[in-house]
Amino acid sequence: MHLRILWVLVLTSLLVLLRPCDTQALNLGYTNSNLGAYSSTVQLLTVNSREILPDQQSDLVFPDYLQRSHIISIYEQKVAQSPDSSIFLRLLADQYLRRFREIGDIDDVLRAEQAARRSLALQPLHNDVSSMLLASALLSQHQFRSALEVLNNSSVDNPSIISLKASIQMELGDYKATHQLLQSLAHEESNSGHKAIVARYLELTGNLASARQLLDEAMQEMDSFYTTSAETRAWFHVRTGDLAFAAGDFALSEQRYREALDLFPRHIAAFTGLARLYAAQHRWQDVLNTANQGIELIPLVETLGYKADAQLALLDQKGAAETEDLIGVVAYLSKVKGIYDRAMAVYYTEHGIHLPEALQIARNEVAVRDDVYAEDTLAWAAAANGEWQEAQRAAQRATHFGTEDALLQFHAGMIALHLGKRDEAIKRLTQAVNLNPQFHHKYADEARQVASLLIQNSKFKIQN
Repeated sequence: MHLRILWVLVLTSLLVLLRPCDTQALNLGYTNSNLGAYSSTVQLLTVNSREILPDQQSDLVFPDYLQRSHIISIYEQKVAQSPDSSIFLRLLADQYLRRFREIGDIDDVLRAEQAARRSLALQPLHNDVSSMLLASALLSQHQFRSALEVLNNSSVDNPSIISLKASIQMELGDYKATHQLLQSLAHEESNSGHKAIVARYLELTGNLASARQLLDEAMQEMDSFYTTSAETRAWFHVRTGDLAFAAGDFALSEQRYREALDLFPRHIAAFTGLARLYAAQHRWQDVLNTANQGIELIPLVETLGYKADAQLALLDQKGAAETEDLIGVVAYLSKVKGIYDRAMAVYYTEHGIHLPEALQIARNEVAVRDDVYAEDTLAWAAAANGEWQEAQRAAQRATHFGTEDALLQFHAGMIALHLGKRDEAIKRLTQAVNLNPQFHHKYADEARQVASLLIQNSKFKIQN
């Protein structure tokens, strides 16, 4: 057992020490729905690992999460013994962030931030790893501009820094800057973490098929290395599951989510993805069971929302009311921590409750994180509050890049319809249904019905 712990400790240390890694280069996902990625450092290490392991064992999962707290306690002792060691502080910060991704304790993010800042204070220059760790901790707190400022003070020619900056620019909705940063790395040797960032950019800018292909390549690469963290491997499977859902490939989506849970049984994003998938299929008992499993780990608003919807569909009014009360508690705690969860605005808007608060949350989100999904959330919340001009402007910004997301297109289509723009409404609603015929448990049917009625009326007018 002690040798196993030592092996895990050595590997996790080297992951941070050998090269500045993409520690949460995809923290955009953790601010969206729990993402994470590593750099080619993992690949450098695991080439040797695969030589040690027999071929038939290459699909084993690296069980680093089982020893996470023990590893952290060792590094805490090392820092206590050597408080002026920037290296031990860097290693400790990395482990705090890993545990945050694994169990969702926000206090670990604060610990990681403190440790990274101390490391940078001790070694301000040539300490890109700590800069990235600090940026990742700030991203997890939705402090996007502060994270970008940290990286702007780091090495300008470090590919990992540039890649992480690109992911932050996507969070801020500056896709032009994202494109420029990614173009500057076009001739660099690509790694799985960078591919995931490029795939996200392709996804947001209307190239879903290309995004799926690239992310699938990255997933297979990460699966091929034993020393890839279990949570990280699972994340790649979750993301491929998300993109499969967006494309209406539900069988593959469910498969990827299930694979993620086989790799890392605590992956909350996999449970949430499954709950969404089952809801779209009206498999309400499966939604309830899956959501309950996720909520036992982390009570995310989105997962709680699916539970409440399942309870209502299963005629459990009392249970749904209790779940809604819990959602209110989570919303309050988010306010206390200064993090405005767009999922809260989405839930309120879709259920027609607390609409002024939903609009305020959406506006706050745009001020902090102006990506296409923040604009989409604002558009739908504004529409629900009768602020149709604001809704139209936000919907235009949300669809400006041609994002192939059926729900986003549906929102824009319904707003266009209310404003008398029938042709645009037909276009958006038809696109939503074509992208994913079952994109939402309620709105998918509405999109088909409204689009069909509009098309029929248009044909009738032409004939007469």
